[in-house]
Amino acid sequence: MSPVNSNSGIDSPTPGQPQLEEASTVVSAGREVSVYMQNQSPFLCLPYDTKSMIIRYLGFREITRLAKVCRHLRDLVENDKALERAWFRRFPSPHQYQLKAMITRKDEQQLRDWLAPFADEDTVESLLKQRESTYFPAQLLFTNSKLKSQCKTFSLVEKAEINHFNRISTATFSADSRHVVTASWDHKLKIYGQENGGTWEEKNTITHSGAVKSASFSSDGLHVLATGYDKTVTIYSQADNGSWEAKATIPDVNNVKSVTFIADGCRLMTVGPGHTVKFFGQGDNGSWELEDTIYHTSPVNSARFSVDESLLAIHDIYAVITIYGKGADGSWVGKAAIQDLQIAIADISGDNCHVVTSSWDGSAKIYSQKASASWQETACISHFRWLTSANFSADCLHVVITSDDNTAKISGLQADGSWQEEASIPHKGRVVSVTFSADGRFVVTASEDGTAKVFGLQTDGAWLEKATIRHKNGVLSADFSPDDRYVVTISDNYIARITELWKDDDDRMNVTRRPPQVGCLLF
Repeated sequence: MSPVNSNSGIDSPTPGQPQLEEASTVVSAGREVSVYMQNQSPFLCLPYDTKSMIIRYLGFREITRLAKVCRHLRDLVENDKALERAWFRRFPSPHQYQLKAMITRKDEQQLRDWLAPFADEDTVESLLKQRESTYFPAQLLFTNSKLKSQCKTFSLVEKAEINHFNRISTATFSADSRHVVTASWDHKLKIYGQENGGTWEEKNTITHSGAVKSASFSSDGLHVLATGYDKTVTIYSQADNGSWEAKATIPDVNNVKSVTFIADGCRLMTVGPGHTVKFFGQGDNGSWELEDTIYHTSPVNSARFSVDESLLAIHDIYAVITIYGKGADGSWVGKAAIQDLQIAIADISGDNCHVVTSSWDGSAKIYSQKASASWQETACISHFRWLTSANFSADCLHVVITSDDNTAKISGLQADGSWQEEASIPHKGRVVSVTFSADGRFVVTASEDGTAKVFGLQTDGAWLEKATIRHKNGVLSADFSPDDRYVVTISDNYIARITELWKDDDDRMNVTRRPPQVGCLLF
């Protein structure tokens, strides 16, 4: 093919003989393009398997553009599920595993219920017919995420109200999104479960020895880890009859600042006391024993794992973030240190390439790992007051920072490696927390103004408000379920609510279930 002045145009070759049609000189993107038609396109003449293998090396944006070139390439992308697979590849491997597990744990009816809020009946049945396909999880997740993104607004359906007699500390979903556990200062943990058909019912109430600071499920959903303000750490396990019983306590927890499940739920990490971060493993007899200890140079404030748990960011009282990695002998070794006297917290991106720190001075800094393994500052995002949280999206393409100035700011990673602010979410009160959805296309904020706002990423890169969940009192936290179907919010009036997201009536086509009422929920 002869040289051209710009990008060549390819127009609708037939699969039997992919050949460029004759055309005169045309103008494309403001530039003159000459196309010579006597030669075939070498790429289009390749065997299908070869073309399929080639496009798998392209990124999501490149495949999106490729599908717009001509009918033959569009069909190739569609038949090969190239777009869905490229979208799925953007997630780090551990997150891909979690997403696949979330899909495979649902039976056919549960998948129908999950898709119903945003897909019409024909789309649901068409997708389920391909359940045996290797790429079914990627296709299902991509389609559901795309349909949600296309909705102008969401309708909100209240599924459950969880009441306590004192402040609720945390409300957390299980990995399969079918259970929620709440922890309260009233010494209670409550577990709610989803029934077939979408209703939520209370399954158990667990009485702890004191006010409960936090509670979370193990990855298999069979254990609940509860930490108390009385310095107790208890693991509750589900018995054969469905009840929950205290099965183990963790020793040496005086002055421990936090305890979290890691890996497959068979290991725990404790932060503190003093200079230590400790790891406990479950033995054959069910007891929890100390396996490893990191002795940090200074007293530890917090510690946060990367998604694949190969890196650990430790924040100490001297405002130093030390990034630990595994040495050749398997021990934890300090790899790098980031120091800023105003650092409050830090988060590691899922691909281990970026660290974001939030500071008391109102600035969030993003550090990126270079080829030399050093970490260099690549962005600084400013607010007017101190910051309250900073988190990366699962696909590592966005970061969201919340501030005491009543805003949350979303910044996106650009092609040149820089970070650019894309949206500012305003509230009338302090933004306490913000969380990305599992697909990275939505965020939900929690504010002391009594609202939780859901914003979604559009195809043009804009972030638009999709729904507002309202409480009578301030909202202490808001989180998506792992399957992005629900939002759980905690109110300052001792109430937690589980809310389901639905396509708004204005967008609804042929959803067979009864449409929910449109509008904000006012509790």
